[in-house]
Amino acid sequence: MRSLDLDQLRAFVAVAEAGSISAGAGRVFRSQSAVSEQLQKLESAAGAALLLRSRQGVGLTAAGQRLIGHARQLLALGELALHDVRNEVRRTQARLAISDYFRSDEIAGLLAQLGRRCPQLRLQVEVGLSAALAQGHAEGRHDLAVIMRTGAARERATTLPLRREALHWVAAPGLDLREESELPLVLLPPDCRLHGLAVQRLRAHRSAHRIAHQASGVAGLQAALRAGLGVGCLNASAIGPGLAIARSPRLPALPDCAFALLAPPADAPADLHEAAAIVRAFFA
Repeated sequence: MRSLDLDQLRAFVAVAEAGSISAGAGRVFRSQSAVSEQLQKLESAAGAALLLRSRQGVGLTAAGQRLIGHARQLLALGELALHDVRNEVRRTQARLAISDYFRSDEIAGLLAQLGRRCPQLRLQVEVGLSAALAQGHAEGRHDLAVIMRTGAARERATTLPLRREALHWVAAPGLDLREESELPLVLLPPDCRLHGLAVQRLRAHRSAHRIAHQASGVAGLQAALRAGLGVGCLNASAIGPGLAIARSPRLPALPDCAFALLAPPADAPADLHEAAAIVRAFFA
């Protein structure tokens, strides 16, 4: 009697959720050819085609749509069993720090994936400004840190690049700044890297400006911008609904920013290195 292999089901779910075999392969840390072979074996065991392949990616057949719900349940049961066993053996604390500019909806997805893939971890999460998070990692208060950088920085052996994003001047749609003799700025405190960058670029551009509102976090900054209190500086993925890119001759060009992972040291527990690999794959 044929049975369903959990590794094959995991590859199937990853590909279905990612929308392509190459992207799904990254999620399960396998090569594209290995995942393709797993999918072929799964389709053989199921006796039906599960995926529709095209140049645009992959979609689910009718059989694939019926299977994917069962697949998720089976994988969850397998992880629950592993979680129970590992609870009896060991738990590893993972102190994860994440830049406030990293999108909150993506944070939820990242934490959910870490919980599924590494149930033995006891996560302790802190969201804050990148400079403070990097210092905390250097002082051993964080095991992993996702930070944002805006310029050249001294590289450490544990610094791993994740992705680059454009920076933009952002405001409420239709905000009219023509009557403002000084540009009203909505920023985080001065120790925020984007605060320093925005002020530096405006000074170099000789654009008069003032701090109209200083928020304590990105969520508050976004709310103040949506309320029309001024113009701010955000990375592309943090712009969000109710905000638009602001364009004016008084606003200078901005560079890109880069997200990076400050990983655990080489002698850290293997569980922490597994968590770092999952974070990197999440950004791929």
